Amino acid sequence: MTEQTEAAFDDSQDEFDDDIDWVSKSQLKRDSKALQDLGKRLCALNSEQLSRIPLNDQLQQAIELAHRISNKRGALKRHFQFIGKLLRNIDAEPIVEAVQAIDNTHARDVAKFRNLEQWRDRILEHGDTAIQEFCSENPGADRQQLRQILRNHHNASDDNGKTRFARLLFKAIRGTQ
Repeated sequence: MTEQTEAAFDDSQDEFDDDIDWVSKSQLKRDSKALQDLGKRLCALNSEQLSRIPLNDQLQQAIELAHRISNKRGALKRHFQFIGKLLRNIDAEPIVEAVQAIDNTHARDVAKFRNLEQWRDRILEHGDTAIQEFCSENPGADRQQLRQILRNHHNASDDNGKTRFARLLFKAIRGTQ
């Protein structure tokens, strides 16, 4: 090669190297596994939750098929790989965001439920003082109803009655929040 040809070849090689972002094979495998896990998560959602996620027709059909597959000889595993392949061919970011929103909604619901349980337990343990605190934090609460349920709980003669009034107290608390 002449010097002029070698110089032109070297310049074109440098331009070629600048345009490509090299990704390791391990990173590609991690990305593929993450998309398969997203596919498994999508298959675990119910139809109401799936309706809130932007899915194309092919992916929607693959998820519906996954619900019908019984795990015979790894068929479900292969199908999750197929769903991962479908996810690689589209922009999965809106799907990931929608699944995260569903997960956050679930976490908020669990936290609210635990808060209600804590209030019920506080009222059963501390009585009127806890009712006063609850009513000051929740102005719409019916103080008289809460006191009546608490009295009925204390006057219940057996565990079934106490459980029944504890549930009624929980429902009354949930109704105010």
